[in-house]
Amino acid sequence: MKSFNFTNTLRAIGLSMAIVAGFSQQVLAHVSVTDTTPEDNAMLMASPENVSLTFSKASRVAKLTMKNSQGEKLETDFSPTKEAVVNFTLPISKLNPDTYTVDVTFFGEDGHKMKHSFSFMVH
Repeated sequence: MKSFNFTNTLRAIGLSMAIVAGFSQQVLAHVSVTDTTPEDNAMLMASPENVSLTFSKASRVAKLTMKNSQGEKLETDFSPTKEAVVNFTLPISKLNPDTYTVDVTFFGEDGHKMKHSFSFMVH
């Protein structure tokens, strides 16, 4: 029968904590969308003049699409950003009353590809 080795147990716990801390810092290093205009699930009385995103760190916006409630893509003047930005704004045409979804794909400076979606309604 083996006896309990307290030192080896402490080493295993310490190693586990170091691994978890390492992964946590990698996850925290990723960029996220911190704010959108319109806000997610906003109910607007008029069509917005643009859609905007604020990122937690500078990012390159690779793709942005807008769809109505029937899933039809709306025409926009989107073009991918060449430089990383913290704030991104896209002017849009006047929208008819409907629910709209904005899907964005972006890259943080660490090169990781991320996606974000938000929706809003125009009355």
